[in-house]
Amino acid sequence: MNNISRHPHDEISGEDHKRRVLVITPEPLPLPGQATSGAGLRAWGLTMGLRARGFDAIAASCRTAFSEKYLSGECPLPSYVRMFQRDRAGELIREVDPEVVILQHWGMAHEIPDLSVPLAIDLAGPHLLERLYWGTSEFFRDAEAKLAALRRADFVVCSGEYQRHYFYAWLALAGFDLRKTDVPVIPFSVPPPNVFPSTTEREPHSFVFGGLLLAWQDPSRGFRILLEEMDRQQKGVLHIFTGAHPVLDASDSHLAPLVQELRAHPRVRFHGIVPFDELLREYTKYEVAFDLMMRNPERELAFTTRTIVYLACGLPVVYNDYSEISQLIKNHECGWCISPDDGSTIREVCRRILANDYPLSAMSKKAKELAEQLSWDKTITPLAEFCAHPFFRQNKQQSTLRTEALDREVDELRRRCAELEAELRTLNSKWIVRLARKLKPLRWLLAGLTWLAMLPVSFYIRRCLESTSRPR
Repeated sequence: MNNISRHPHDEISGEDHKRRVLVITPEPLPLPGQATSGAGLRAWGLTMGLRARGFDAIAASCRTAFSEKYLSGECPLPSYVRMFQRDRAGELIREVDPEVVILQHWGMAHEIPDLSVPLAIDLAGPHLLERLYWGTSEFFRDAEAKLAALRRADFVVCSGEYQRHYFYAWLALAGFDLRKTDVPVIPFSVPPPNVFPSTTEREPHSFVFGGLLLAWQDPSRGFRILLEEMDRQQKGVLHIFTGAHPVLDASDSHLAPLVQELRAHPRVRFHGIVPFDELLREYTKYEVAFDLMMRNPERELAFTTRTIVYLACGLPVVYNDYSEISQLIKNHECGWCISPDDGSTIREVCRRILANDYPLSAMSKKAKELAEQLSWDKTITPLAEFCAHPFFRQNKQQSTLRTEALDREVDELRRRCAELEAELRTLNSKWIVRLARKLKPLRWLLAGLTWLAMLPVSFYIRRCLESTSRPR
């Protein structure tokens, strides 16, 4: 591994050097008064974790519909935050002049110019599977883009042990030597406990669900069972804070009927999307988070952002039984881990929560204790160590050159194929070929006529042969 020896910022004298790190995300950050997304929260957690370790970490996000207050100047940006146009990432990097660049997932890598400093990529979730669920028509091109992004990386982290196994094959295909490559896990992380709003008196029999509408998530069955039990016992309220993604419709509109159904239910309070700081205050008002999703490959691998936020706000969680977080919730006794296909158990848990059969106050305390273990100042260690001693990945250039050679070979084959297709089109335009195509359906009739026409010829040849063979 090639350690970086010098950088302009290293020439700072008279004080300890703070290495500058730039964290880039296409998603909105959880700034005061601004709504956010899971990816935005992830980028913020990485930035703040690095700042807690003494780095001059700067978070940069693309401009979105959520950013109007900051873009208009109504709200000033913190000194360690940048907003930029997506097609001007190169200008951003030149302006900040970092010693390390961190991409929060690989989707923007093709928009990042060639770098003279090491690049880390945060693989916080199976993004390619997410694209599949939201209906991409270019899955194989997306896979090629993912491999191209990984080939550029000098260091990678992911957000869960389950995901680490998923990413091994991708990294091997991208040229990483897995015998020498570590893929550290940085779980989704939250602020230290003193940052969260103090808990207020919680609304009795209240449930809450928050987060953006996403195509790979389906909470419909659990919601319906919960509302049926509320109707049966004539108590309880489900508070929902959700809406569409600010950049694209990542729900593929498949949740629209469910949203209409929920809006019409008398025990549902639909709040829409609110700024993240306000959302945290709202979460402290309710008793239980309802986060039960139907099972699919993306959900199995995800280290779910919203779940950790619920726990940090002291909300015991109704959760699935198939993901990595499930075991954490079981071990800390701060929720209920249920198969989304087990309707009777879902119904029994909802009934007992409404009947006050569970020690919710004790479970709330345990939820906070679990979240405290995931505070960003504790979990950031693997990335902080890389930023303290950044390096260029060994053999990255050789791997890139091999790939470029293969790409050129494929491009040449595609070019030759296009030439042959053009020649074929030219040939098909000839009148003799067109005539042959029109006569093709008559080939059996023409074969018979040809046979009949050849009979006299065959008799003539036969007679000639016979006359030649007679003795004279």
